[in-house]
Parts: sequence; structure tokens; C-alpha cells
Amino acid sequence: VVVALLGVWKAGGAYVFVDPSYPVERVGVVLAEAGPVCVVTSGGLAGGLPGGLGVPVVCVDDPGMESAPVVASVVGAGPGVAAYVMFTSGSSGVPKGVVVSQGAVVGLVAALGPVLGAGPGVGVLQFASFGFDGSVLDVAVVLASGGRLVVASEAERADVGLLADLVVREGVEVASVVPSLLGVVDPAGVPGLGRVLVGGELLSAEVAGVWADGRVLVNTYGPTEATVMVTAGQVAGHVVGVPSVGGPVANARLYVLDRFLEPVPPGVAGELYVAGVQLARGYHQRPDLTGERFVACPFGGAGERMYRTGDLARWTADGQLMFVGRADDQVKVRGFRVEPAEVEAVLAAHPGVGQVVVVAREDVPGDKRLVAYVVPESDAVLGDGLRIFAAERLPEYMVPSAVVVLDRLPLSVNGKLDRAALPAPEYSSAGGRGPATVAEELVCQVFADVLGVERVGVEQDFFELGGHSLLAMRLVSRLRVVFGVEVSVRALFEVSTPAGLAARVAGADAARVGLTRWERPERVPLSFAQRRLWFLAQLEGPSATYNIPIALRLEGALDVPALGAAFGDVLERHEVLRTVFPVVDGEPYQQVLTAGELGDVLRVARVAEGEVADLVMEETGHRFDLGVEVPLRALLVGIDEDVHVLVVVVHHVAGDGWSMGPLSRDISVAYAARCDGHAPGWEPLPVQYADYTLWQRELLGDEGDPDSVLAGQVGFWREALDGAPQELALPCDRPRPAMASHQGHTVALEVPAEVHAQLAALARERGVTLFMVVQAALALVLSRLGAGEDIPVGTAVAGRTDQALDDLVGFFVNTLVLRTDVSGDPTFGELLERVRETSLAALEHQEVPFERLVEVLAPDRSLARHPLFQVMLTLQNNAEPSIELGGVRAVSVPFGQVASRFDMNLTLRETTIDGRPGGLRGSVTGSVDLFDGVSVEVFAERLVRV
Repeated sequence: VVVALLGVWKAGGAYVFVDPSYPVERVGVVLAEAGPVCVVTSGGLAGGLPGGLGVPVVCVDDPGMESAPVVASVVGAGPGVAAYVMFTSGSSGVPKGVVVSQGAVVGLVAALGPVLGAGPGVGVLQFASFGFDGSVLDVAVVLASGGRLVVASEAERADVGLLADLVVREGVEVASVVPSLLGVVDPAGVPGLGRVLVGGELLSAEVAGVWADGRVLVNTYGPTEATVMVTAGQVAGHVVGVPSVGGPVANARLYVLDRFLEPVPPGVAGELYVAGVQLARGYHQRPDLTGERFVACPFGGAGERMYRTGDLARWTADGQLMFVGRADDQVKVRGFRVEPAEVEAVLAAHPGVGQVVVVAREDVPGDKRLVAYVVPESDAVLGDGLRIFAAERLPEYMVPSAVVVLDRLPLSVNGKLDRAALPAPEYSSAGGRGPATVAEELVCQVFADVLGVERVGVEQDFFELGGHSLLAMRLVSRLRVVFGVEVSVRALFEVSTPAGLAARVAGADAARVGLTRWERPERVPLSFAQRRLWFLAQLEGPSATYNIPIALRLEGALDVPALGAAFGDVLERHEVLRTVFPVVDGEPYQQVLTAGELGDVLRVARVAEGEVADLVMEETGHRFDLGVEVPLRALLVGIDEDVHVLVVVVHHVAGDGWSMGPLSRDISVAYAARCDGHAPGWEPLPVQYADYTLWQRELLGDEGDPDSVLAGQVGFWREALDGAPQELALPCDRPRPAMASHQGHTVALEVPAEVHAQLAALARERGVTLFMVVQAALALVLSRLGAGEDIPVGTAVAGRTDQALDDLVGFFVNTLVLRTDVSGDPTFGELLERVRETSLAALEHQEVPFERLVEVLAPDRSLARHPLFQVMLTLQNNAEPSIELGGVRAVSVPFGQVASRFDMNLTLRETTIDGRPGGLRGSVTGSVDLFDGVSVEVFAERLVRV
């Protein structure tokens, strides 16, 4: 396509960039009016263009059309001849075409060549799509200087991971991008990128501070009507406040004027005007609009014009330009320049609309959305249908996020529209336009299923609807089943709406091998997680450290035989609960026992009330011999006829936190069935834990194979944890003993509802999860307490990366090490950005088992501390387990001292009140070996304060 563009340019003709998001029928009207000699568009759009254009069509994404002829009749050459026509949003409802001359492009090359830093052999990233004028800067400047243009594909523009790989692989040294892209790219991931130009959006101080450190960061400004960029200024390494957009480039003159076209003093805001050789000729076949915006320049020669940008700006004392805002109604939404009047004109064409006003609202900081306010015509009913009407006629970014129907528009006392009185829209879970494609409809259904709501609109945000990291993994798993493709968790964070994910699905890679029943060998090996627990049992001997206990006081008429039969049903359903781990030739394997070999699972005892506590503590502290003993024990203690205590203990080798949900549910279902005199009629489970074990090894592959999943993920973690502290320097009350006792002090931790609500709002504003906010706060507290600037924290992920595992009891949970860099005195916003990147990268590489990671990284092993991290953070997202036994009342009872495998273990759970944040509840458990109880209390108080 680059060759095509230069061929047309040299031939002296004009070419037209076509934004592929514009509907085909409107593009045809635009092209017929523009009369180009060449059309540059996408292959998908090209098929719907009207016939009879009489010019070549060059497709940027259709391999089948790469040989399309690029031949144009020479219509003359010279500085004033059109080089290209770039269409942008227009206030009249029709896009306006900016005609840029060849002389203006030559001026751009001359002025921006030194700024961009392109030269012979220098690799420059082509990121802007060919529907935006930023692409002209890259194409013209780079190729005119002998540079090497590295063109990002659509997939690479949509996935920052792929984009970073492209930059590294192709040796890109320079890039010209929008600031919002820098906000999601890790600078450390593109070490060779030494010079970056940004423009098109406001550059924040946070982004500038990160990217100006160690590289050249140039902030620019320029409207389409002035050939891409007319200012440039290098951003200093130490950024204070919003950076300036620099000063005028060569060939451009800038004026900040008042309403009388008089220059304003430095520090005073005025409207910005641009003059010079880069000025466009005007708007194609729009003399009225051209005359309105391209006005006579009182500071130039005869006949010279200047362009009225509509932007407000002010000069600093040292001659730098500061962007202030807009002087007219034009707005920018997600980086796109939008004329609300164009959207109003389209909506007004709907037969049911009487009056309409479109505004850009920013009800949540950083989240600007278009909202349409309409007064219906007579008795017309308006709603989702109006947004569908708009979606058929406008690009996606110009479709209002909400339509608010009013009886009348609010007016001020002088009869003008009172914009301040326009009500804020309510974004419901089913709000927005309807699905436009089958893919969008299916993704909406998957969202609703995972989130547990009736309907989800195509533009509703996953995280605003209550999504979190655990549900994100379930969503990715469901998409894999429905579409047969792999969609990353990072993709969900980047485009967290059904519409956005449906677009990603279209270009996603084929799904990996799914989990099904496997043909089993004579001896099924242990899973990686099981093997580590088995190893610890050999190293430390039998212990209760990895017990998962449930203790319930049951009051009411209990059918004891039915409960005993129910436990037998549950062990029959879940093989892992009747599995022992014998050893042959030093190697353990899974041996699944039959139900007949187990006998009665539920043991029954009768004791006095005063003996119950000791019996419960003894049972929950049971030390399993995994070689001969199944990993589940159940004891029913009878106190009197209608009062019992049920104690269930599952060894971690056969279960995890998530497993307690399906286990409790299955016990409840089986008990109800047995009370009715029959076995439970549940559907068979699609797989068993042994199938998962064999599938896990097949999926991860051989670590000796460099192309295997395991090798790739191990390589990531080697780099991610290189140089991390092996032992976190916590403010302990006493020296660490030679061997940990695994006993802990536990204190309650409670975050008030109003703080919880503010944390949730902060998470939405910053594009992170609540867990990430809590992790950042924890890292901050640990650092302030003397733990240093490199804070590794452990967290658990469900590990159920395939839908077949949702209802299965087993040990699937994996542990990730999240390393937080607190150096450089970052703001909390900057710290959140760091946490977001490390968390997303960890989630993308979560399948390498922690147990294998410990073996590979080989940290200094010690019986006194946990390897790789010593502080654990868990935000419980799964539903709390609940055993329902008919009319029997069940209440949890305490079961002795809590085991602690870590120096500090934080567990939190969100609560709600009428669907709103109701506070965070949880606990902090500190190791008895290191801390007094009062020290754990102080730590919890400090975390809540932060």
C-alpha cells in the first residue's frame, strides 16, 4: 500500500483515505463527490463500493487484491495540486473532506523529518491506520528520508503484546502514536524504542513521567487541516503537571488570539490559529465551510490565510504552547474527533425524533461518552431502536452510548438549552444498542451467563457489571468453547465489552486442545500441585497444615442414614475424594478406590456438649497419611436428638477453596434425594481429576521443547522474578526459627462500605480490578514498613481454565507471584499502572504450576519460610460454600487455631447491600513464629487506613 500511495502522489493525483467503520452506502456518496484518482480502503469495505468509480481501489488488508493496478491519469503536478483528501466528522451530518496539497506534504517532510528522527535505515513504527492523518506523517517523512517503515497489522494494533513483539522483532527505534497507547504499553517491553512522538490526545503527566525517563519523548499538536502536526516539544525527564505541546515547527506559525483577532499575552487563554505552508487548501466542494474556518491572516502577506482550530490555548513565558480545551462544540471521544452536530443530524432523520441534542459527558473521570437527549415526535417510542438506527449510519465511535428520552429539553431563562440541567444517563446491564452480528449476540449471552444477569448490552463493560479476575477466566473459558478460539485475559481488560470482544474473536487463534476424558495408563501420575504437597509430606512428615475444614452445628430433625448415604454418593461422584497415593520405585501415583473398598464414609459419635470443642479440634487437626488414607474425613457428633455437629475435613491434595462450593452443593443435593428414598439424579461429570492430570501434562508439553507452553511460560517467569528478594524484610517481633511451626495469630480486617465504594470507583476509572487496588495498597504498606522497594506477593488463581472443571472437586488452584516495583516515589495512580501490567502479564502465564516454578528457579530452600514470597493476598470471589440439609439450621463453629503457611496471609471478601458495595470483610493471619498478636492488629489497621 505504501508503494501505491507514493505512485499516486508522484502521478500528481489525489487519493482518498476511507475509514472502514463508515457504512458502505455513505462511503459511496463521499467518493462520488470527491472524485479521487485512487481509493485506499480495506478489502471488506471494497466489496461494497459502488461501481463506475473509474479509479483503482487499493486494499490494505486483502491479500487477494494486492496485485490491483495502481494507475492514475496525470492531472498535473506542483505545490498547489492535491496530494490527498482526508475525511473527518462534519457538523452538517456529512463528513467533510480536507484537501491537502503536495506543497503542504513537502512542508511536513521538511519540518517533521528532524523531529521524528527518521533517517537511512532507521526503523519507524507505522501504527496509525490509513484512515487517520497520522499515517501521512509516517509514510511521507520516513520514506522521504530513506527510513524503514514497519507497518503494524490490525491484530498488532489491537493487542499491545503483539505490538511490543513487533517493535522488538523488527528493531523499531522511533514511533509516532497517541498517548493512550503508551498508557497500556510497558516501556521495559520495548527497550530499543528510543524516540516517541505523541499527538492527537492530551498527554497526561503520569504517562509522560514514565515514557520520558531514559528516552526522547516529543509531545505534538496539529489538526488535520494543517497537515498532521504543527508543534513539537521534547518532554523533560522530570514532569510536573500536564506537559506543553511544544512550540511551532518550521513552516508553521501559531497565533493565540482573542475574539477581535488580537494576540493575547502569555498566560492568557485564547483561540488558536495556524498559518504557514502546511495549511490545507480547504474542504472539498465546501466553499461555505472553507470560508468559515480558513480566514484571512492579518499577520501575513496579501491573500494569506490562517486556520481557526477551535482549540483554546495559552503561551507560557518561555514560548511553549499549553492546550486548554475547545472553543466550539467539537469533542474528542476515545481519541476520535467528533462533531456532535453530525450525530444530531443523523438522529434527527429518524421519523420518531422531534428534537435531539448530543453532548459528550464525563460522569466518571477519564470516561467520556456521547449521550443523545431526544424529545419524541408525538407518540413515538424511542430507545434501543434509535441507537441501532445510528449504528447503521455512523462509525462505531460516533454512536451514542445512551439515549435519554425527555418530555422536553431543559431551557435557561433566556430560552437557550440548559446543558447543566441535562440528566445523567443510567447505564443498565441491558442498555445500549442491540447485537449487530451473530458473534456479538453470542458474546452477549456468554457475558450474561458468566455474570449471572438476564441480559447484557453489546457496549456494557464487563467490570462495571461486577466482573473480576476469576470471572474473567471463566469468560475466556466459555468463549473458547463457544467460538473455538483463544482470547486472552488481557484482551478482556483492553476491550471489556461484548462488541469489543466479538471483534477480537474474529481474528483470534484457534483454541488449544480441550479437556475431555483420557485413556488412562496403568499408573496415573500426580498433578504438579499434588506432587508438591506429596513432597512436603515426605519432607515434613504428616501434618494438618494443608487441611481444609468445615465445622457446622446442626439444629433440627436430621436424617442421619440419609446423610451417610449422601456422603457415599459424593465420593462416588468425585474420584479424587477416594484416591490414595501409594509409591512404587520412589514414584507416587493416583490409585482410585471403589466405593465398596471405602465402607461407611460418615462416622457417627455421641458426646456431651462440653466435649464437642475438643473433638472438633482433634478432627480438624487430623494428620492424613496420603499413601493409604483417602483425603476426606466426615464426622457427625450427636449432642442430643436434634442437635449435631458435622465436621468435614478435605486434604488440600484433593480440593481447594473453589471445590468447597461444588462439594457443599453435591452433599445438599444428595441428602435431599436420599431423604426422598432414591439416589441423586445428577448429570455425570464430564471429566475426573485423573483426566485433568493427563490433560495438564499434554497441554503444557515438555519443558525441553522450546515451543511448548511450559517452556515459554517458565521463560517468562525466569525473567519476571530475576533478582527478586528471596526473603521479604518484614518488621518482625522475633528472629525467624530454623523450622516454621505453621501456626498463626488471626485478627479481623474490615474496610467500611463508603471506602469500598470509592475503591470500586477508582478501579473502574483506572481500568483495573479491585484486587489490583488492594494489592497496590498492600505493597505500599509493606514498603513503608521497611520491606524495601521490590515487593513480591503471592496470590491464588482458580486454575480452572477449562469449562469442564467448573463443577469438579479437586486441587486446581495455582499460585502466582506478583512483583511490585515501589521505587521512584510513584503516585498511587502510577503504582496502579505498574500493578496492572504485572498482574495481567502473570494471568497470561498462569498455567505453569507454582510447584514446577519453584523447582526450576531453585531458590534457596528453607523449612523456615515459604519459597519466592512470604506474604499472601487473596480476594475471595467465589460464592461461600453452604450445605443445605432440608429444614435443619446450620451454623459455623470454631475449630481451633488457624494454620499459617506464610509470614502474613490476608484474605478479603466483598460484601454488598442492595447491590451496592457493602464493605470488605476478612482477616490477617500473622505467623506466631515472627509476630505478636498486637503486631498483626497494627498491621491490619494500617492497611485499612491506606
